[in-house]
Amino acid sequence: MAIFLFQPHVAGPQGNITTPDVAIDRVFVNGTPKPLNDLTSEICHQVESADTAVAAYAVTALGGGALLSPAIILSSGRIVVARKAWRLNNLDGHVGAVTLNGEALNRIGLPADAITQAGGDDDTLPRGYMVMQTGEPMTDQAELKDSKRDRALDLKVILEDVGSDRWGPDRPKPRYAIGPTKKEIPHFI
Repeated sequence: MAIFLFQPHVAGPQGNITTPDVAIDRVFVNGTPKPLNDLTSEICHQVESADTAVAAYAVTALGGGALLSPAIILSSGRIVVARKAWRLNNLDGHVGAVTLNGEALNRIGLPADAITQAGGDDDTLPRGYMVMQTGEPMTDQAELKDSKRDRALDLKVILEDVGSDRWGPDRPKPRYAIGPTKKEIPHFI
């Protein structure tokens, strides 16, 4: 069984931060199950020039409720989730006013709808689940903004074209050394 260890920094309403270890074994994007191997928190990715990215939010099952985090879904299938989160129950009453890249979650789809679609209830998901809902704009940045509490969570990924060579003509040449016996070492290339 594959497991992804999610270690978010959860910001509380008074600014206190906790860092739980959360084992994820099921991932859904817009209600569709996705391979767990595509899930990562790494921010640097090599992509083909035609690859695109879309902002999303992730809801993660956690004891006593759920977490809300920004995420980015790459067209290659990789899913990048930020290691920053809020407890969903701290957004009660105004979760629809929270925005993803300036667009209200009311328009994108509320976390409660994604939770219900995955078999959860209210702000409680089945253990080990992470559900994601994508937004409209194609971008390499996702920002969740809570204007009521004047705070934000962001995720920016670095997308590097797989065809580019960062060294170019300055790539170091291979070096050959003299061995411990002061004799030339034969290299078979």
